[in-house]
Amino acid sequence: MRILFTAAGDTDPVRGYHDGAIMHILRHYQVVNKIYLFLTKDMQDKEDNEQWYFRGIKKVAPNCDIRFITSNIVKAHDYEALTVIQDKFNEAFNEDENKDAEWLINLSSGTPQIKTVMSLLALDYPQTKAIQVESPRGSSNRDNRPCQTLDEVMTQLEENEDDKPDAKKRASEPPLLLLKKHGLKLQIISLIKKYEYRGAYDVVKNNKTLFSDTTKQLLRYAVLRKDLNWEEANKILNEIITDEKDKEQLECKDDFSEYFQVMELCQRNKQLSDFIVKLSPVLLELGIDYLSCCLKESADFQLEDICADKKKSSDKFLVSTKKMQQNYPNLFLYVKRKLSKLCDGDDLYFSLILHICNYYKDNELKDDEKHQKVYEQFYNLRQIESKVRNDVAHNLTNVTENRLQNQVRKNSKQILNLLHDVIQLVRGKDIECSYDSLNKLIAKSLR
Repeated sequence: MRILFTAAGDTDPVRGYHDGAIMHILRHYQVVNKIYLFLTKDMQDKEDNEQWYFRGIKKVAPNCDIRFITSNIVKAHDYEALTVIQDKFNEAFNEDENKDAEWLINLSSGTPQIKTVMSLLALDYPQTKAIQVESPRGSSNRDNRPCQTLDEVMTQLEENEDDKPDAKKRASEPPLLLLKKHGLKLQIISLIKKYEYRGAYDVVKNNKTLFSDTTKQLLRYAVLRKDLNWEEANKILNEIITDEKDKEQLECKDDFSEYFQVMELCQRNKQLSDFIVKLSPVLLELGIDYLSCCLKESADFQLEDICADKKKSSDKFLVSTKKMQQNYPNLFLYVKRKLSKLCDGDDLYFSLILHICNYYKDNELKDDEKHQKVYEQFYNLRQIESKVRNDVAHNLTNVTENRLQNQVRKNSKQILNLLHDVIQLVRGKDIECSYDSLNKLIAKSLR
């Protein structure tokens, strides 16, 4: 079944001895089984009094089922009033009797505002076919006076030039690229605001003629970066960014900073289960950084002196109880008391790092203000991790702000701020999330 959804305008049913848009579509898209005809108050009066549109439709499509949609709209230029068109189309589109129908939408009848609404309908329902009808002259119809009386309508219907066998087909199916790009642009901006780069990238890939290669490459960079494939991401960045300031701001530096920024995105998007799960590896990396650099400087502590030799840089740190006992006997005794299950070859967990920091807090570094602060922050974050992450790992529960507040008396933003504070202390410089700067560049490329 084929259905036409249309408004009626001054050019309908005929004007200047030629089809109006409605008749022309019915003439060239046979067979149209049903037509939904939207009428403003003026058009409704013409139909109620003299059946202008009924006569024209039946002239070219005598078997077509006509469904009139009356609205009593007087201001046909008022977009707010015209939202009823969208509502009526949605109702008709979802009726059981219209299931699996082919839908045509007339873009050429009615006021400019009605035509815009019809174009937006065609974009909202991509399975429909938008039809545009050119004027007989291929230009404006303004100097061609519309019919004023039923007698004029009937005369022009009888002497219609489009009835001739050699009459030109003026109907076409425009791609609506301008409107489509505008709609897709808004969709992409909405996606990148939520850092959903893969979805935005798919939109651009599926509409590559509408967007620049720069947009596509920036989104590909964003996808790779969020997937922590930052070395490949940097290659793309060097190809598309020429401004050194932008490049410096967006260039990925190391695994930890990239991982932490993705963790921050989880907090911003309220993906709190993922946010909490990422807390453990972040704390471990911060702890290792602190032992390797800060504690080495302040207490002459060597991480290698408590761990087995690593075969390559990517290997985990494994505890060597023999080396710990030999190099730091007092620390070894303290840790053994705290961790009765400490075994040779264990992974270096954050809990052990925290005990090492606690030992130095009470001994060599008891007057070191920085160490006291680092330990306090490590301890607070460890309490959060142990309470919340264990719950996430072993229960079918979702982490919410209320749940965090009840369990650890902190919301996700406060936990994130704790992490920023300790990063500043340990690394000497905070990690700023550069994804918002990336979003600005992507949005700029869409223009």
